[in-house]
Amino acid sequence: MRIKDYLNQVFETIESSPYVESKNLSFEEYPPDAAYITGMITFINGSKLHFKEFIVCKSENIIFLKYAYNYLTQDDTLVFRYDNALDPKAKSLSTYPEHKHLPDNLLPAKRPSLEDVLKDISNLIEVKK
Repeated sequence: MRIKDYLNQVFETIESSPYVESKNLSFEEYPPDAAYITGMITFINGSKLHFKEFIVCKSENIIFLKYAYNYLTQDDTLVFRYDNALDPKAKSLSTYPEHKHLPDNLLPAKRPSLEDVLKDISNLIEVKK
């Protein structure tokens, strides 16, 4: 997969969510095969997803060197965050360095796709309707 193809996939994934109110994305390409994507998506209930992905394209694979998907309420309270930061508190988790932050907990978790993150957020928004 080429970097441009992956970026188009990111845009299509965001556009397919009926709960997205606005988006602001930034994309920096590092030829020949790396890119840094950051963005903020605002949802119809005022909640926000801040995300970043530092990726490398190898043949048909996308390798995620760094990532974070940080979902916040309208008043910036943490709902969840997935990341692969070298958090000392996560060292004992089976998926280290990958993990999921909740307001009062740290859980083992592999990197979800952006599509899965948006589905989780859509489910949370639907429940609160």
